Amino acid sequence: MTNYTKILICVLTFMLICSGFPMLSHAETIQSSSEKAIVLSENEELVPVLKEETANSEILTSIPNQSEVYVLHTGTSYTYISFTDPLTDEELTGYIQNSLISVPETADPDSTDTKMNEEPLDSALEETRTPETTSLETKTKALAAEQQTESEAAVEQVPSSSESETIKAPAPTMRGLVVQDSTNVYAQAEDNADVLKSYPKGSILKYASFNNDWYICKIYVNGVATTAFIKKDDVETIASEQTNLTGIATNTLAIYSKATTNSKTLKSYAQGSVLKYRTFASDWYEATVYSSGTAVTGYIRTKDVENRVAPQESLSGVAPTKISVYAKASTSSKKLRSYSSGSTLKYKTFTSEWYEATVYISGVATKGYIKKSDMEEKGTTYYVYGASSLNIRTGAGTSYGIVTAVKKGQAVTLFETKGNWGRIETSSGIMGWASLSYLTKTKPSQGLEDRVIVIDAGHGGKDPGAYYIEKNLTLQTAKQLQTLLKKAGAKVVMTRSTDTYLTLSQRVTISHNNKADAFVSLHYNASSSSSAKGIETFYWTTNVNEKTLAQYVQDEVVKQTGLSNRGVRTGNFHVIRENKKPAVLVELGFLSNATERKKVSTETYQYKSAIGIYKGLEKYFD
Repeated sequence: MTNYTKILICVLTFMLICSGFPMLSHAETIQSSSEKAIVLSENEELVPVLKEETANSEILTSIPNQSEVYVLHTGTSYTYISFTDPLTDEELTGYIQNSLISVPETADPDSTDTKMNEEPLDSALEETRTPETTSLETKTKALAAEQQTESEAAVEQVPSSSESETIKAPAPTMRGLVVQDSTNVYAQAEDNADVLKSYPKGSILKYASFNNDWYICKIYVNGVATTAFIKKDDVETIASEQTNLTGIATNTLAIYSKATTNSKTLKSYAQGSVLKYRTFASDWYEATVYSSGTAVTGYIRTKDVENRVAPQESLSGVAPTKISVYAKASTSSKKLRSYSSGSTLKYKTFTSEWYEATVYISGVATKGYIKKSDMEEKGTTYYVYGASSLNIRTGAGTSYGIVTAVKKGQAVTLFETKGNWGRIETSSGIMGWASLSYLTKTKPSQGLEDRVIVIDAGHGGKDPGAYYIEKNLTLQTAKQLQTLLKKAGAKVVMTRSTDTYLTLSQRVTISHNNKADAFVSLHYNASSSSSAKGIETFYWTTNVNEKTLAQYVQDEVVKQTGLSNRGVRTGNFHVIRENKKPAVLVELGFLSNATERKKVSTETYQYKSAIGIYKGLEKYFD
């Protein structure tokens, strides 16, 4: 036997030995992937997710059969997977038995199995498939199709709160922010239903609309996927499209990990820092910050920043005294450069108190900020105040002759300053000098002119109110008030102009969307005592100046109608409690008192009460 023959026999022997143990070789190999897979069980609706790779491991949760997961790691008996909680978008991980994971196979184009498919697909399946030997992939497709059919049928049913236990949650279409200390998720769309879970302030939830008052969602309760319901008033839905903004920190500012001040502070910025962020919720902006070199999403309170005006306007002005350009929009920041009195500068509008300017430091263009009050714009509009009329003179001093006089409240245009005097032009085109002590940039109050007043006629539609007539009386009064306010130049918005039902949150939304200067909700009272009588006005303590508005309205309505004065008080009513605009609720008499009911039902009374509210608003804005 030659050496060549001996070598050939050894090689063939080794190959035969290796081919005899293919499964052992495979079993000892741990595969890693990040493929999509389907959890598939023939017997169970829920599949347990384990903490460790052992049958005795703690069960972290359970996920529905047919759920889509990602394979992170495949071991000898268990697969390490990740999946997403459908309500909170939180990513969870754990172990599932290999036999319960179906990973779509990628066919080898050169394999025998692939070449078999050159035959008609139907005939190939007829020759090889029986109920007992159906492939795992085929079972997966069949079960998925069956589940989809059931889901579509459930969606087609008309949902009702009494059938909520049979309703399947549709795919989430909205995100919402928990703005209360906690928000409950209920088993049914009813206030007295069981609470399944509570989510803390700042949590972001996903849901779909169910009816006028409820959202529908899916949550996990003890590992079980469950359809649940959230009251619409308990969350603030986040706009799907965000707007990029730039602004300054009005004080020392914190960026939080969640939209609540109780969460972790990711980063802090000094007053005057210029920041970039995005719209998010009514009280919060969303921002990206870098923590330990990693981009992280954080949240800024809207009241901690002031947005840059948009679009910015290019201006020029004169420095009346020595002024400085600062590195930040704060007088405590570094001074980039100073300019002497009388210097003419160019800059852009930025915020309510600051201009943005470009200065050159050692030949390098550098962005800086100028305090608005330090500059006098060329052609700035001022108004006469503090005197019934202001003398306009030929020069900067009382020794110069009088050219004309301008009445209190009238506008003039300022072009330059000299000491405590300014060269101005009147509305009639007369040029001269006036004392700056009697000029102000603040336009004098014009009362109700151009004020946005939202009138809310209480009740309506399916909600008739007290004695089944309250909804009609509030609408009649609202229309009388609308006429009076329009004549005064106010911009009036009615929450309803017909016999229409609105939820309380819809009424508040109208106030916010129209940027109301004042919101007045009209009601008529009722009591178990037939002797109860009079007018009362409610406000909410946390809103600025609401008590003043309530007092003015109360006093004037009592004066006009002659009804008893029950005073002003705080009232825990949704339309004023949740309203971020000055809002009051007026009770215009008792329908439970037969004498008062007869009086308040007349057109004369409607008009008098409307005049009272009108005069109260007029006082408030003056």
